[in-house]
Amino acid sequence: MNPELFDRYRRDRQDIAIEGFTLESLPHLRRHLPAEGEALLCFTQLVPGQELAQIHEQIAHFSALRRDFEWKVYELDQPSNLKSLLEAEGFAADEPEVFMLYPLQTTVETRVRNLPAGIEVRSISDTTQLPDVLRVQELIWGRRFDWLHEKLAASLLQPEAMSMFCAYADGQPIATGWTDYPPGSRFPELHGGAVLPEWRGRGVYSALFQVRFEEARQRGFEWMAVDASPMSHPILSAIGFVPVCMTWPLRYRQAAAR
Repeated sequence: MNPELFDRYRRDRQDIAIEGFTLESLPHLRRHLPAEGEALLCFTQLVPGQELAQIHEQIAHFSALRRDFEWKVYELDQPSNLKSLLEAEGFAADEPEVFMLYPLQTTVETRVRNLPAGIEVRSISDTTQLPDVLRVQELIWGRRFDWLHEKLAASLLQPEAMSMFCAYADGQPIATGWTDYPPGSRFPELHGGAVLPEWRGRGVYSALFQVRFEEARQRGFEWMAVDASPMSHPILSAIGFVPVCMTWPLRYRQAAAR
């Protein structure tokens, strides 16, 4: 774990609103509330001796709203056993990820293999290209991403806040990746990094990282952040990402709780 790096990230990011969400800054955590759908809690620093009471406050708050919510838990949140406390209260944890940072101004050369013939990485700047991006996501995860289309379409109208790329093999989409640039933050974030199974191990994932790395560095940013899945963690480690801590999304479903 790297508490110093995490603290820099937390202080940089905790008071920045997420696009489409209203930020509520509580003394011991941050709440992001969308107009509808699932809310998000993060950057938790619960008061010693009051942990359960403060957890119950959040459950009661969203139960009154009849709204599901996600509590994003970092291994370096306080208390250190926050994940187990939430699970005891009915929260269900999704797959763990590793929160990682990459020093964008490093002078170390990134080793990226040449792509095989017929594969190219294209910048996505028009909403008419979004079906290619969503098709890759849907094939990999096996579910629809209709909700994501609206979010990405809005972000494409703000190129200073988001940039997107898609890799193609003989004109067919095979991999995606985009970068969010939250206004006021020194930590752009990688999202949507995915490669169709039959194209993995050929340098496509690394090529998508490289083009986003170069762009973020040219924009003058200091660090690049990512929540790495078990699949992408070893690849990003080899590239030079620094592991900071584990992270888990824990969800509270109102219907399940009843």
